[in-house]
Amino acid sequence: MNQTDICTHWCTANAAVGSGFDSRSSDNGLLSIMYGSIERASHFGWLNAGRTLVDKTYIHLLLQAKQLPGFGVTHHDIAPQLELFVRANLQPIWADVEKMSVIKKQELATHLVNLAASTLFGSSHQAQAASWLLFYLCPQLPIFPITDYLDDALIQNNAVTPSDKPYQGIDCYQGYQGYQGYQVSAQALYEKLQPLIQCVPPTANYGNEKEQAMVNSILVSSDWWKRHYFLHYLQILEAEDHS
Repeated sequence: MNQTDICTHWCTANAAVGSGFDSRSSDNGLLSIMYGSIERASHFGWLNAGRTLVDKTYIHLLLQAKQLPGFGVTHHDIAPQLELFVRANLQPIWADVEKMSVIKKQELATHLVNLAASTLFGSSHQAQAASWLLFYLCPQLPIFPITDYLDDALIQNNAVTPSDKPYQGIDCYQGYQGYQGYQVSAQALYEKLQPLIQCVPPTANYGNEKEQAMVNSILVSSDWWKRHYFLHYLQILEAEDHS
C-alpha cells in the first residue's frame, strides 16, 4: 500500500460496517461526521436543532469501523454523555486550540483522552476507545489512537519493554505510565519517521460542498493526515514483517 493506496483507502467505506458500503464509515466520512459536527456547531452558537451535537449513529459507526471491544456501554449510553463532555470540555476552548503551544496541545490531548475514557466509556482502562473517538473528533490535537501495530512499533524502537506491553486488551499500560506516556512515545516515533511519511493531504469527497470544505481546511491546517498516514505506514510494516 503506497501513498496513492492510502489516499484511496481514505474515502473507501469500511468493510466491517454494515454491508460495507456506508461512506460515513470511511476515514473521510468519520472525520466529517465527528469533527464536522462539532466545527459546524461552533459556527451556530453551539446549537443543533435540539439534537445531540454528535448523533449516536455516528458513534456506532466509529465503534464498528475500528472494531472496538465491548465495554459495558453502547452508543445509546455514550451519546448523551458525549454531549455533556463536548459542552464542558471542548466548547469553552474550541476557538483557541489552534493558537495553543505544542506542549499545551499535548497536555490537553492526554487530559481529554483520560477524561473521555472514564466519563464516556466507564473506565480509565478504555483509553483505546477514547483515543479513537478523539482522533476523529479533535484532529487539531496530537492524539495517537492506541493500536496493536503502533504498540509493536514502540516496542521495536525501545519506547517500552515487551514485559510492560500495554496492549493486553488495553487493560493496563504501565510501561507507558498511562496514555500520557503512550502519547509522548508515539509522538517521538512519529517525529523520528518524518522523512519516511512525507505526504500531501488528499481532498475530501464525502458530504456536501460546505462539509468537504470544512474537512479540507483541517487537513491543511493540522497534521491529522500525516498522523493518519503514520498509522497506516506502521500497519503496512507490520503486515510485511508477518508475510
